[in-house]
Amino acid sequence: MANCSCILWCIFWIIILIFIGWPLSIFFGALYGFVAPLTTCVGLDQVTDLLLQGVNLGRTCAEYARTGKSLC
Repeated sequence: MANCSCILWCIFWIIILIFIGWPLSIFFGALYGFVAPLTTCVGLDQVTDLLLQGVNLGRTCAEYARTGKSLC
């Protein structure tokens, strides 16, 4: 059974997911789609890795909401 703090953290992460995680994931996903083909030609490996972490932001928020992880 989940305790009260776990439920509160779950609600917190869902709010973060809806208002920050998904919009940023969509934005970074579009940028990643444009930059990824240039990775090998121009040498943008670090940039695409950073954009990929931004794409996975929604997934990270959803995982934290599922487990009820706190910020600390």
